[in-house]
Amino acid sequence: MAHIAIIMTGLTGNLHASLEVASRLKNEGHNITYLSVRDVKSKVESYGFKYVQLPEIKHGISIKDIGFNEKSWIKKLMYHTNNKKKIYDESEKILKLEEHYSVISSVNPDIAIVDRELHDIIFTIFSLKIPFIISTTWFSNKMGNGLKNPPIRTDIIPGVGTKGSPPFIFLSWTLIKLKVKARIFVNKIFFKDYRRQALLRYAKKIGFPVKEIVASNLPNLFTYPNINTLSMTMSEMDFKHKPYKKFKYYGPMVFESRDEVYSENIKKRLEVIFQRKLKEHKKLIFCSVSTLVPGDITFLNKLIEAIRMKKEWLLIITLGDKIDKTTFKNLPEHVFLFNWVPQLEVLKNADININHAGINSINECIHFKVPMLIYSGKNFDQNGCAARVHYHGMGIMGDKDKDSPEQIRQKISRIFNESEFQDKMNDFHKLYQKYREKKISDILPTSLNKKSKL
Repeated sequence: MAHIAIIMTGLTGNLHASLEVASRLKNEGHNITYLSVRDVKSKVESYGFKYVQLPEIKHGISIKDIGFNEKSWIKKLMYHTNNKKKIYDESEKILKLEEHYSVISSVNPDIAIVDRELHDIIFTIFSLKIPFIISTTWFSNKMGNGLKNPPIRTDIIPGVGTKGSPPFIFLSWTLIKLKVKARIFVNKIFFKDYRRQALLRYAKKIGFPVKEIVASNLPNLFTYPNINTLSMTMSEMDFKHKPYKKFKYYGPMVFESRDEVYSENIKKRLEVIFQRKLKEHKKLIFCSVSTLVPGDITFLNKLIEAIRMKKEWLLIITLGDKIDKTTFKNLPEHVFLFNWVPQLEVLKNADININHAGINSINECIHFKVPMLIYSGKNFDQNGCAARVHYHGMGIMGDKDKDSPEQIRQKISRIFNESEFQDKMNDFHKLYQKYREKKISDILPTSLNKKSKL
């Protein structure tokens, strides 16, 4: 039995996926300590895991954070030029690297699984000489030989149209790399790049192989192609290419046993909808776009119009806490608005899920074999996830800004009427089950019994 530290951001999707990892490792006989930079203590402890709080991470450090408040760019430049050591010393203090070191050292795990976004923790773990692997919910973001893998920020599908041609894919990669360099340059000239510089300085100090660190904006700051990385996705769902040698897939992590507490009123409303679906032989569409920004009210109105006359369909929409239900007027009687619903419970009963291409929602659809109509939120990896769902026939990719109500209705009808979409979901569900049968312990690339740096 090994003592494994699972160190995550604490964001909701990340939390649920990592709790599935923790549960499976616990069932395999390991001792788990869960650490997070956000306070998720009560949630994690409610599932029986030991929890340790890490200091919150400061994601950006500017010259103002150092205590220099002058607005003049010339004065900022002079201060930066004359006080570099002081600035980077202060930046390290703001990053609380010593506090992270102290907390993780006291936990003293045999191995750590660290979220790829937590660069401060990755360097700290390295300095403690604790074996570790990086965990991510993203697909491979390597160009690959033959230009078969477009950047994950794009909705490009290899081989489809001009956009999917090798020259265009190469151009897309070139533009992404230029954007990364441009962002670094702009942050430097406006004295906002001190977190990056302080972390690189710390990495050199502890002997981390800085030449192997790649500048990135997904995840922000850095990526590490030569460190063992496990992706909570399936290789079969990725585009065909060779990822980095140390990039491995260990399958979607869906924490089905999570406790989704909801009110008696929500429970009763959902029961009525589910019973109506069964008794009246209707199709249930679940639109889970609760993390989209308020500007997507336009899309939701188009969706409502798309199904207004389709009384054989029922539509549940979750709005989250960013959109007021009273915004929507003259709702059809077969459209139901909620601020929040227990997503897994609704997916069990849904015939189609409309989502924003968040990978956790996609994985949950695979878990319940629910075909998807994907309207990417166009942030982070959402475009790339949408493209993969479409490419593999698990659903259809639309454009939330361009599709009309008629086009939305046609896409929904296609998924209902063409059995290939459900067949593909069934096929990917079988592949997913094979991943679930594997022991995570067996695919951890770092030995649990041998101390190593990477």
